[in-house]
Amino acid sequence: MGYERIRIGFIGYGTRALDALMEHPLFEVRYFLAPKAKLCEDVYDAARRYEKQLTMEVVADNAELAERFTEIDDVDCFLMNACPIILNQKVLERMRVFNIHPGDLHYNRGHQPHMWTVLLGEQETKIVIHTVGTAIDAGFVIKSVPVPVLVQDNAGDVLKRAEDKIPLLLDALYAYLRDGTPFEEEVKAGGYRRIMEYSDYEIMAGDSVETMERKIRARSMNHGAFLQWNGKRIYVDCVTKWKREEKEALWQIELQGELVRLQTGKQSIWFHINKVE
Repeated sequence: MGYERIRIGFIGYGTRALDALMEHPLFEVRYFLAPKAKLCEDVYDAARRYEKQLTMEVVADNAELAERFTEIDDVDCFLMNACPIILNQKVLERMRVFNIHPGDLHYNRGHQPHMWTVLLGEQETKIVIHTVGTAIDAGFVIKSVPVPVLVQDNAGDVLKRAEDKIPLLLDALYAYLRDGTPFEEEVKAGGYRRIMEYSDYEIMAGDSVETMERKIRARSMNHGAFLQWNGKRIYVDCVTKWKREEKEALWQIELQGELVRLQTGKQSIWFHINKVE
């Protein structure tokens, strides 16, 4: 005997979650709402990929989202992933929403959990599906899946490994909606990690090579970490080599084609340049 499909909508620019939802045999996706602030190529690619099944609609803020949810009466709920709109009470009164978050809600809430995981050298993270309330990244956890973090992982590696677990989260969401299976726990408050600032990923005097590499890997989905030089930022995306020096230098930078050499203390480190601005 087959199970009845659940009608659902999707909001966000996390298109791997949308892909998993479209492929899941027990969900019928009827809406794709894309946040105006993040109309990136991934979103347009998904719109083209599903143009025969879905029409992508752009929403700018809570007011537009509340108005749109008022008009939608043919889905049971919405799934949200990577959405910069922090839903308010007016929106949530009109639609039940669930969120996928690639971080542990107890200590890694916020917009860049995979980046912070790498920057701080953490050995494990989680990907979580939870109910959405007015508090950011809190609520009833329907399912959480641990995700190992390897020593040389960059932020993209961590996010991909976490997002590979999305089908497990969708299975749990279906069971929760259809059978009322119990949630794992309720998270009311937890550590919120702010959006990274330049100072978080600037390569500084006194940084170990390990710290420099973590800064680079944490920003791998952007342009890497950077060094300050002559009023410019030199963005670097990998360490190519390093060696010990006999003479000590406090801080010395030299550009060598596509590489930049930094001597700090008694070590020289060569980086590959991503861009200079």
